[in-house]
Amino acid sequence: MRRLWVLLIIIIGWSVALRANEIYGGPGDRLVGIAPQDTLVDTLIVTIQIPTVIGLYVNGDVTFDLGQYVSGGTYPPPSFPAYYAPTSVSGSNADGVDIQVFCNSPTSTWTLETWGSGDFSTTVTLDQLIYADDGTPDPPAGTWTSFTTTPTTIATGSKTSGWQSVNQDYRFRAEADDEPGTLQTTIYYRLFAN
Repeated sequence: MRRLWVLLIIIIGWSVALRANEIYGGPGDRLVGIAPQDTLVDTLIVTIQIPTVIGLYVNGDVTFDLGQYVSGGTYPPPSFPAYYAPTSVSGSNADGVDIQVFCNSPTSTWTLETWGSGDFSTTVTLDQLIYADDGTPDPPAGTWTSFTTTPTTIATGSKTSGWQSVNQDYRFRAEADDEPGTLQTTIYYRLFAN
């Protein structure tokens, strides 16, 4: 029995001795060893580069069809000005546009601006289109802002937790001198960070 233990210790010792040489290398090293006593361990470095990213999503063409308000008996109103909600939107915000921003940097400050390209016509001016944060009470209550041709800051922030909603509600302020027609203007949204 004692001989068996001695033999077992010799086998284990020999096995450990055979694997006693660990040879380490790094990226680009070509390691060579003698089997079975050498063990080769090579390493490499994994690098992940994530740039500072900002993102802007705007989903919305908006239509104010005052003809639908005629059939509902609210246009023309008893007195002007009168405020009307959109009758058709492209996104999920029934009162305006879906807007989302993204920023992955805690050291950057993002700014979201909006403005319009110009008047709808000679009698329907750009400032008759007003906007506010989603869920703002209808005018004249709440804080509503008229669109202008000058960029206006509507939101700022830093790192977002994924895409952050900054939806905007729209209203059209009808005036007594609005002439008929299918009128359009372009609304811009700009996002930048510093």
